[in-house]
Amino acid sequence: MRFGKRGKPSTDGQVGIVVSNEAVCAVHIRRSDDQAPQLLARLDAPGEPAQGLEALAQWVAARQLRGVPAALTLDYGSYAIHQVEKPEVPEQELRSALRWRLKDLLDYSPADAVVDFFDAPPARQKRLEPVQVVAARISQLKPLAGALGATGLDLQRIDIPEFALRNLASRALHSQETTALLYFLPQRGTLQICREDRFYLARTLDQGQEALARAGAAAAFGGVADIDDRIALEAQRTMDYYDSHFGHGPVKKLVVLGAGSELQRLADYIASALGLSTRLAGPADLLGGLGEDEAPHHLMPLALGGALGVA
Repeated sequence: MRFGKRGKPSTDGQVGIVVSNEAVCAVHIRRSDDQAPQLLARLDAPGEPAQGLEALAQWVAARQLRGVPAALTLDYGSYAIHQVEKPEVPEQELRSALRWRLKDLLDYSPADAVVDFFDAPPARQKRLEPVQVVAARISQLKPLAGALGATGLDLQRIDIPEFALRNLASRALHSQETTALLYFLPQRGTLQICREDRFYLARTLDQGQEALARAGAAAAFGGVADIDDRIALEAQRTMDYYDSHFGHGPVKKLVVLGAGSELQRLADYIASALGLSTRLAGPADLLGGLGEDEAPHHLMPLALGGALGVA
């Protein structure tokens, strides 16, 4: 896994990929530092990973993308983030020391763990020097990386959704002020806060796209969907924690990623309930070149965010 500074754009563009149990999603984009990323090609391949990876290999060949720089964004559930105290060891020994510090936190052997880390943003009252450690299973990640390399893509980064969404905020939406992002998958959601191109924290939500759609019936008859209130309450609690813990002042705006009447209803409710500048950012707001009638896979934002971090 490679975290840290992102590179300059490639003249051949960049490819971002997400592989989940239900689909493989990929985008080929061209980006610059002062314009929205432009879509060159995309792939939505529903089905099991083996089927999706075969479709990806065919897509790479058809689009002549061999050698193009690429990033894999890990699927939720295939990794874990742990905050631990930074060991007092030489820099070259830090990764190994962190792996064994996780031995009581992992449900598998530390020997099967690939780890990377990034510094936690400083708190208002700093007592310890924490570090955020990302751990994934080598036995699962190595075959996947090999399969992606076999397609001919130049796999340069393996990233996490938290950083992919951060990239969307800064490089697709061009937001440098404190921003909360809401992103929903069918069975779950995530709320995270970024500021000045830095990821601060994320919270998992039990509510996903399917729950939001079911709640739409209550709103259709003039009622207030209970799910909207629960999500707004969680957003307020998370933003209050950010303000008190990091001391940067309140969140300036909230962006709901996606499209559709359910998400628009949620965005309108949060704006009214919290008095916060809230907007819906659909696929066309993140990526130029999409047709008006195109409805990309819900994993597309993670694939796009990964591509935005590629050199």
